[in-house]
Amino acid sequence: MKRRDFIINSTLAIGAAALFSGCNKKESNKIQKQVIRRKFHNTTMPLIALGCMRLPMQNNKIDMVELDKMVAYAMEHGANYFDTAYMYVEGKSENAIGEILKKYPRESFILADKNPAYLVNSPKDVHKLFNEQLKKCQVDI
Repeated sequence: MKRRDFIINSTLAIGAAALFSGCNKKESNKIQKQVIRRKFHNTTMPLIALGCMRLPMQNNKIDMVELDKMVAYAMEHGANYFDTAYMYVEGKSENAIGEILKKYPRESFILADKNPAYLVNSPKDVHKLFNEQLKKCQVDI
């Protein structure tokens, strides 16, 4: 998706949320269950992801019970795209989202993870870090 399209879609989503905030609960529930999706190669992807940069915390640890509820809610409403990175939550985000997502069939969600380019000094490092990320996220390719 082009940057311009992203900005337009985001603005429309915010406007729609503001417009529909006055709807009664029954109508509001219908709206919340519709996640806009776009075709991308051989799949469709939601235009919104559950980002794992900031996760619910309790006593300086990721609150896995709350994260589980967040992921369940997202999955129930069609937001099955999750975004994490090597450095998120002091390196603990990948493990946490991987632990929660292993309850779901692998084909039921999309997981994006960012390679820490600042740790790459050779082509060998890319493979090493990629395999480490797969292990932390508890997924196969």
